[in-house]
Amino acid sequence: MTLYSVKTGSVALTASSTKSLWLLNPVSDFFLVAEVSASMDASATAAGVGFELYRTTTVGTPAGSSYTPVKVNRQGDAAAATTTALTALTTEPTAVEIICEWFLQPFGGLIVLQYPLGREPMGAAAGNRVGLRYITPAGVTPNCRSYAYFDER
Repeated sequence: MTLYSVKTGSVALTASSTKSLWLLNPVSDFFLVAEVSASMDASATAAGVGFELYRTTTVGTPAGSSYTPVKVNRQGDAAAATTTALTALTTEPTAVEIICEWFLQPFGGLIVLQYPLGREPMGAAAGNRVGLRYITPAGVTPNCRSYAYFDER
């Protein structure tokens, strides 16, 4: 198994918005997400920020910063990921299917989801894009960092 990662760096969340932090576009017929993380750095307690891990096959024309996935393990292996990624999306996919969702407290909020083998939330095939988006309430604008580890074969 070769794990790759995509990460956002620090993203300033926009109040009263729903925006994607990252969107993965697998090319391989075998693709799964092994780990997802998000954290925030607000300076005071505020209303929770919602996060949704989603899948989409009706993607529309999403736009964001292109990101080249980085190999997490097997550093000597010459293989590169075929999956492409966008981060900090400025245009969202047109239709999503929510896989899982949660709230995080912006003041020190952190979540790291590691999926056990065989229970990963998706064994997506080519064309089934996977993303993570946030939903902020009015007046909540923390910075956020997020990453995902994924496997493709």
